[in-house]
Order: sequence, then C-alpha cells, then structure tokens
Amino acid sequence: MYVHVDLRVVDIIIALYISNFKKNPIFLLMKRATILLLFSGLLYLHSEAIDNLRIPDLRTLSIGGGGVTEAPLFNPAVLGVKTQSKLYAGYYNRYSVSELATVGGGFYFVNDILPTGIDITSFGYDEYRESLFRLSTGKQIARQWTIGIAIQYAMLQSELFEETSGRVSSDVGLTFRPVENLLTGLSVLHLPSVKVGDKSVENDHIAPYSVQFGFNWEVVNTMLITGSISNSKEDAVAGTFGMEYMPFDDFKIRAGIKTSPLMPSLGVGYRIAGLDIDTGMIYHSILGISIGFGISFSF
Repeated sequence: MYVHVDLRVVDIIIALYISNFKKNPIFLLMKRATILLLFSGLLYLHSEAIDNLRIPDLRTLSIGGGGVTEAPLFNPAVLGVKTQSKLYAGYYNRYSVSELATVGGGFYFVNDILPTGIDITSFGYDEYRESLFRLSTGKQIARQWTIGIAIQYAMLQSELFEETSGRVSSDVGLTFRPVENLLTGLSVLHLPSVKVGDKSVENDHIAPYSVQFGFNWEVVNTMLITGSISNSKEDAVAGTFGMEYMPFDDFKIRAGIKTSPLMPSLGVGYRIAGLDIDTGMIYHSILGISIGFGISFSF
C-alpha cells in the first residue's frame, strides 16, 4: 500500500521553521524532533508531485475535480461554449495549514469575436510561494466543435534558493457536442514546457504534463453527471466522477469522487443577488478533510 505525499511540503515546512527561528530561536529547537521524525517517515513513503496551482473552481472540485468540460482553467476550449462572462475568486486549503492555502481568481470575457480568459493563482506564503499567470482563448469553429489555447507562466520563489525559477508552457483543448445534452472534451496541459530563470532548481511540479478526456451529461434540467479520465507522469490513469442536483431554484447539491488516491467530495452552491456562492470539502485518507470557498459573478 502506497501513501501519497507531496515532498515539496517538507521544503515549505523547513522554510517556515527558519522564518520562525529568526523571530524565536526556541521555536526551532522545540520542532527539531518533529522534523527528524518527518524525514525518517518519508524514507518509507511513496512520493507524488501535486499541482497546487491548477485548482479547479469549487463547483468543479465538489463534483470530483474533472474540469475538462467544466473549467476553462483545465480546457481553454470551454470558453467557446460559455454563454456568460464571469468574474470569480476562490480559496482552497488542501493541507489545513494557513500558510499552505491556494488562492486564485480570474475573469472570463465571453463575446462573439474571441472569448478570452485570465487566471491568477498563488500557493504558499512569503518564504515559499508558487504563482501562476495564465491567458487563454477559445473559439467555436463549427456547430459542434470548439478549440482553445492557453499560455501560462508558473513561478517558484523561496528563501531556500537565491533566484526565482519558473516555467513557460501552453495548453491546447477542444470540445465536441454530439447531442444537445452531452458535451465531451479533450485537453493537453503544459505541452511544451520550458524552464526559465534559475535552471538549477527542480520545478517540474509547477507545470506537470497531463492529458485529460471527459464528459458532462445533462440528464434532466435539474441533474448533471460528469466524469473524466487523465494520464500524467505521476499517475498512469486517474479518473473522476460526480453529479450536481438542483432540488429547487438557486440551490445545488454536489458530490463526486476522484481516484489515485481515492478522494470523495461534497459541496453546495447557492445564488443570491446575482452572486454564486460555492463551498466544498474533500476527504483524503492522510490529510483528512480539506475545505474551500468560492464566489463568482456572471453577466
């Protein structure tokens, strides 16, 4: 049995301890034994790179996290099927530590000429921070087809090394609607990916290559079913499945599951005064329950 651990969290913890040591030397001494045990345990664990920057919106996260037909952040072609512009912001804390939260926001401008989107995401704190700046566009090229492309710059800053390290990469995607209530999508993320800045720093984790395929099916007006399958360097095959149910106007209940590792999710969404407010939680066998909140305005 393998335990999935993001080894970069160890670097962040060290930086956090160094930061506190400058303020209070006793703090580091008290934590030294904890660090030793942590490193000893990691010798027996199977490590996995986790993308802490490309976190889907809370609606998508609550239905399993498969964003290839739901979120422009995972498939730029989704911009071509959107009918409203959107301004959004979100917060997600995977590790239940305030210094290790992901905060993001963006704006999707839907128009008849060329729909475009801007996403900005940040993970970490002052002594260790990962950031993502992304520009995307999508366009309908036929009645059933849309295509999209995105360019992003992912940046890594830390007191553990002198210079900033980063990667410039691109995403490509498409969607196909075979029937009115069914949408399918395919996206290739971070291909190609070029290292910039301090090239001595290992930073593959901030721009991990991935291929994703998925669907969403509007069974009835009040129920949506979605699923996806993906392939990446860390996971040979991973899948998601989820559903969204609207028991009455302006209120939605969501549930989903993600594999590798197995993570069930729950969430709700409520529209009030033109704002969509979303909240969700995910259970991880090691990390426990993590929560997130999001707010968006569509027009």
